[in-house]
Amino acid sequence: MVIFGLFIAISSVVYVVEGIIPFPVPGGKWGFSNFIVLYLSYYSSLSDALLLAVSKSLLGSILSGTIFTPGFFMGFFGSIASAMVQSLVSKTKIFGITGISIIGMVANNITQFFVGSVLISSKAIYSLLPIVLFFGSFSAIANAYLALQTARLEIKN
Repeated sequence: MVIFGLFIAISSVVYVVEGIIPFPVPGGKWGFSNFIVLYLSYYSSLSDALLLAVSKSLLGSILSGTIFTPGFFMGFFGSIASAMVQSLVSKTKIFGITGISIIGMVANNITQFFVGSVLISSKAIYSLLPIVLFFGSFSAIANAYLALQTARLEIKN
């Protein structure tokens, strides 16, 4: 329970901090707070990953003052989709953690763009998807590295 609380705190703080790091697409975020969601998707259970995805989205958006904004809903549902897809794909044992992270990033971004297109009643938002997927791939690789390092820390303890 304590470890899970620390995971929520860490991912929420990273969520807030990454909001101030410039991203090439207006309104976009790097997604580094998803590394613990990836870690739980890969090394734990779907329920743990979903609980963290929901918790970090809620707490992070409250702390950053973005609760219930369009960006909140896009990130909230994207994070849930990512947790579900990563957990399901990890059970197949076909992909390593980097592949699963990239698949999760794609699920996250497609879900975010779908939610965004519904909220603004326009499909024009999809023109930015290739750029977001390109830059998101760097975050996905970094998230896989961070998740592996988290697993190594846990093994040592």
